[in-house]
Amino acid sequence: MLFLCVVVTACLGLQVKGEVVSAPDSYDFVISSEAQLSLLKLRETQVNNLQSYKKVLQMHLQKIRRLLKKDLGIEQIGISQKLLTQQPTSVDFEELMGAMRRLQTVYDLDSYAMAEGFIDDKDKNIRNWSADECLILGLMYLFLRNYNQSEHWLQLALVYYENYLSPEELKIKLWNYPNLLESLVEANKGLGRYLEAKKYANELLSINPNHTYMLTQLPKLKYLQSNPPKLAKPKKEFQLQKAICSKRYRRKSGVLVCRYVDWTPFLKLAPLKMEELSMETHISIFYGVLRQKDIDELKNVSRPKLQRIEHLSGNCSCKIGNLSSSSHDVVRKVNELILDITGFPSKGNQMLEVINYGIAGNYNPDDTARPRKQNKANALIFLDNAERGGEIVFPSRHLKVRPRKGSMLVWMNLERSVIYHQCPILKGNMWVANKVLN
Repeated sequence: MLFLCVVVTACLGLQVKGEVVSAPDSYDFVISSEAQLSLLKLRETQVNNLQSYKKVLQMHLQKIRRLLKKDLGIEQIGISQKLLTQQPTSVDFEELMGAMRRLQTVYDLDSYAMAEGFIDDKDKNIRNWSADECLILGLMYLFLRNYNQSEHWLQLALVYYENYLSPEELKIKLWNYPNLLESLVEANKGLGRYLEAKKYANELLSINPNHTYMLTQLPKLKYLQSNPPKLAKPKKEFQLQKAICSKRYRRKSGVLVCRYVDWTPFLKLAPLKMEELSMETHISIFYGVLRQKDIDELKNVSRPKLQRIEHLSGNCSCKIGNLSSSSHDVVRKVNELILDITGFPSKGNQMLEVINYGIAGNYNPDDTARPRKQNKANALIFLDNAERGGEIVFPSRHLKVRPRKGSMLVWMNLERSVIYHQCPILKGNMWVANKVLN
């Protein structure tokens, strides 16, 4: 929930003496786990700065009459002003909500189970979510007019609110029970549940009879209940991914083999275990291709090169670094290793894509309408073990391949008829190296 907390801090904002803060459209916090690491440092810097601010106020507390004419903690507020330019942006915010929707849709995640710390029956996170965290999600979805998700999270916030150990803390964060009721009115109105919306409106008016906005809303809700408008059906998102990733794929048996291969001079010195996954279209996986040392080095080399690929933004929750063999020894080594194992010409493509995934990370380049260069085959090296999700799926071949660190998946694509999908990352960090063979 660190990302959510930092987003809310950014939304509150600070402004000192009329200064205007500028920031890029996005820091890519959602689409790359590497970018998320800076949020931890940012939080530490903010906490230290606020602690310093607190000390300044305490030092001057006894001299309050004299110091009332001065600006207190102006240095620390100035630092906070500069830190605001590093906060998540509106683009990061919308991508975060899209990632949450993708995970909940594809994996049928129940909001209550998530708030309780479960992503399945066996997997328990460190702690449960709190009322304010559920409320933040509910408000975010409400802002994006995703009323169904909003109502789910607001209902959870309502449940947790009554058991919140420190109600005063919520008041400091500007959340209180009437705020929650007002949000539930809006969510239910957006869903066309006008009777429920009226129930929450009346409860709010029983607490605050002079609530101006709700006094104007109640007659509107009564009218809408009697004359319900035709509401547009909610857009069903990520249904293709859900169908592909939730399906069970059975391995064909009898004709496929698993063996050690030594068909090149290099492999004769160090044979690799190869498993055939499909013969209709040749798909194989080679185990133990890269060692941990090479994996770490390849990640380090690619980090400065990682960037958002705009034309794939709808199908790529990730950042990609394009590396050439001439850029670093480890890139040349990996390229030569791939070509040696696959038997493709050494004078072929010398580029290697290193991909780092973010929240609900996935990479489905073949879903895009943008034409891609014709390629004879692909080689994909897994640089991590995703704890949940991240499988490569070939729907036309009824095949799903789970990531396994250091292994290389190779498939032929002579007629460009093999379309693959990647399931979103549900838990864990994920890197891969991809090479187009032609």
